Amino acid sequence: MKKLLIITSYLGFFLLGGLTFTYFSTSEAASITKKIEVVQDKISYYVDKVEKVPPEGQSGFIYQGTTYVPMRFVAESLGEKVTWDGKTKSVYIGDVPKFISLKDVKPIGSEEDHFFHNPSTVVISTGEKFEQSYQLGGYHGGGAVQDHTVEYLANGNYKGFETYLAPVKKLVAGSSGIGSLKIYADNKLIYDSGSIKDKVKVNINLEGATKVKFEIVGSGLGILNPKFVQ
Repeated sequence: MKKLLIITSYLGFFLLGGLTFTYFSTSEAASITKKIEVVQDKISYYVDKVEKVPPEGQSGFIYQGTTYVPMRFVAESLGEKVTWDGKTKSVYIGDVPKFISLKDVKPIGSEEDHFFHNPSTVVISTGEKFEQSYQLGGYHGGGAVQDHTVEYLANGNYKGFETYLAPVKKLVAGSSGIGSLKIYADNKLIYDSGSIKDKVKVNINLEGATKVKFEIVGSGLGILNPKFVQ
């Protein structure tokens, strides 16, 4: 279970601060929201011994013994810029990474990969819909694809790899899961999903990797908007 606190009225600019808050309690399958009560008091901020004062209405607060502060104010006080991507609900402090869809990367030994070159719309077991995605056991150009291996030349140009994995259909009781993904960097196994039962995020560090290989096995597995990170 993951917990995240955000401001409803300042979502585009600040993650924390203000007076009206919504509590998000999320699992990979569902989410709920509820109002929370917080203690808002004067908090002093110092950066390298110099006091910094946040803009009016952006003071921090205390919730269940933890102090939360306005992210933009703190980051900019440290000399970093903050970027909010509402589409992906992501906050970037400092430089914004460049994402390259897997469909746009040439695999070793071929101009295109017959699986990843043909993305489609995939609906997973929770009912969520994802564009630019793939389904093991689904049809991609030449027919239904199950077990598949593909390798890409990285030459240290990629910082990481990101995707979500999820079943594309509801599992029967007692099922061990659907499909799996393994990732190798320079022939060393660096990630093994095992059989997937719920939606999971994959975020792999590829710093310094020369080659990256993906090995996917089984059926009923959704590979959602996979991309390299530069």
